[in-house]
Amino acid sequence: MCICLELTLRWIHYGVDISLFGRQEINGKTYYVMNPDVKYRYFGSMTFAPSTSIHYFLVPKPHEVYRIFCLGGSTTAGYPYYFNASFPSFLSERLQALFPQKNIEIINLGMTATNSFTTLDIAQDLMECQPDLIIVYDGHNEFYGALGVASNQTSGSLRFLIRLRLQLIHLRTFQLLQNAIHKFVVLFRHSDMSASPVTIMERMSYGQYISYGNDIYNAAYSIFRKNLDNLRDYFRVNGIPLILGTQVSNLRDQPPFISENLQALSQQQSALFQQYYKIGTEHQASGVIDSAIFFFRRALALDSLYAKAHFHLAQCLDTSEKKKEALHQYILARDFDELRFRTDSRFNNLIKSMDDNKHCYVADIEESFKSLSPDSLIGHNLITEHLHPTLQGNFFIAKCYAEVMRKYGLLATHHEWASADTLNENNLWQNRCATDLDEQMGIQSVNVVTSGWPFMAQAPTIEYIPSSDTLNRIAQTLAIGKTGWMDAHLLILDYYRHREDWMRVEREYKTLISMYPQFIDFYLQLAKVYFDQHRFDDMKTILLRSLQIYPTLLAYRSLGNIMMDKGDPASAVKYFEKMDNFLQDPNERIQDEYIMSYAYAKAGEFQKARVRLQHLLTENSNYENAVRLLTFVNKQIEINQNLRK
Repeated sequence: MCICLELTLRWIHYGVDISLFGRQEINGKTYYVMNPDVKYRYFGSMTFAPSTSIHYFLVPKPHEVYRIFCLGGSTTAGYPYYFNASFPSFLSERLQALFPQKNIEIINLGMTATNSFTTLDIAQDLMECQPDLIIVYDGHNEFYGALGVASNQTSGSLRFLIRLRLQLIHLRTFQLLQNAIHKFVVLFRHSDMSASPVTIMERMSYGQYISYGNDIYNAAYSIFRKNLDNLRDYFRVNGIPLILGTQVSNLRDQPPFISENLQALSQQQSALFQQYYKIGTEHQASGVIDSAIFFFRRALALDSLYAKAHFHLAQCLDTSEKKKEALHQYILARDFDELRFRTDSRFNNLIKSMDDNKHCYVADIEESFKSLSPDSLIGHNLITEHLHPTLQGNFFIAKCYAEVMRKYGLLATHHEWASADTLNENNLWQNRCATDLDEQMGIQSVNVVTSGWPFMAQAPTIEYIPSSDTLNRIAQTLAIGKTGWMDAHLLILDYYRHREDWMRVEREYKTLISMYPQFIDFYLQLAKVYFDQHRFDDMKTILLRSLQIYPTLLAYRSLGNIMMDKGDPASAVKYFEKMDNFLQDPNERIQDEYIMSYAYAKAGEFQKARVRLQHLLTENSNYENAVRLLTFVNKQIEINQNLRK
């Protein structure tokens, strides 16, 4: 009965295809690309559409390719930017700069508001794609990410039930049952948060506060440990190296979101705590720092888990130049925050414990960020709000993962890594494929998110931007989802072109190519920009790159013309001859015949030139340039024949 129902539902196309990848034909090749509907595995009927990877790759994998998959949540996906400004993209740029002779693919499978359940589930679909390395940045969403123990989009805290659901969701019968339950629940729901102007943070977690070490906390920790163990074991068995990253968050500039007193406190102790805490904040505001430190310590002696008291104490110690103590208190403030958006020390230590130095490695990103921050206090210098890195932060995450690859001889031998040490970090940063539009998009996205809960007790707001501020207006429409990423970049590209700002036009095209390397038009349009600027060497480079993707008549013709201008007709002929492989209208064919004939003549191949010209003149006997060139070619052939006599 169930089998018949399942087959019937599939026959009538009921439900959603939640395969990890879909297939797409581009330029005669079949590529895999992440299926946007895979979200239904994790979010069910929730009205939320996380961005999914637009990276295309071939299956089976070409033998010379080194393929890396990057998994994780919103940071992996690049939020508050787009995929081109994510750490996987920066890692791709870094590795290509280090090893230009290698064919390296980095496929970003990050998805917002997901956690280790998603990472483990996706990982088990990857073996047919022949990965050479898996990189994971995951941990912040263990409580509130889809299927997390404290998420409003969960199946409970029993891990085996969640794993079972992830298997059953592929059945259309199960999807039918799930949809029926959802419709029934909606009938009796008094309010629907999804209809309110709230962020995904609020939709997934509102009202779910978790004190350090309680039952829900311990359940999440246990699930995270088991998921990481399964992830490590899965790739170990399949012989694929795995790199996990510790999680980084804003310590110095992000106060705890929620603090509540211990339930074990008596009424008298609670009142005394509030008294000490209030006096401490008053002294801090008045600049009486030593007294503030005294009263915050008195308060914490009564309730050591009150996160905001730790944060205020950290600020006072920071002001008093007691940086080491301040760091300790900032960490405790984050760890005891009862709105658990940021991975705490215990979870990070669990990630570190996965390192076996053989199959699973750990990039200690948090420690790296401390080393890059004044007094080891991570703040807005590298973090945009509470946990998402800035552009430069993503750049440094990529560097951390690359350093682990180097340490363990992944991708290249230790000797090859040592030989590639000439990389200029400043040049790599300056030539990144993330533009002013991407940076402003990140700022606008953060402005929207931090204008609402949990940063402020209100719905998110959108600031007014005058029409004269073209860059920020486009960035804002991109940030709030009114414009797609490609469309936004094409809009700003057109704006720069009208201003004749060719440096920014070039950067925009390079960025578009980095994200959509199969779109051949972007290569040709950038080549035209180089042509107009007489940058023929750059034009040649981008046209040769385009030919690796898909051969075009324009590319071969242009490359031939470049070589003619360089005085190398023999090389020009090799490109011009490729034009024979393309359909052309009669007038275009005649013009190309003449171009090739001229190149043959300049290269001294007069017989080939004559054949081409004779064929051309049978179609257009009035082509005066061809007549003159044929006369010259015949004369040269006659001279050569006389010399041989």
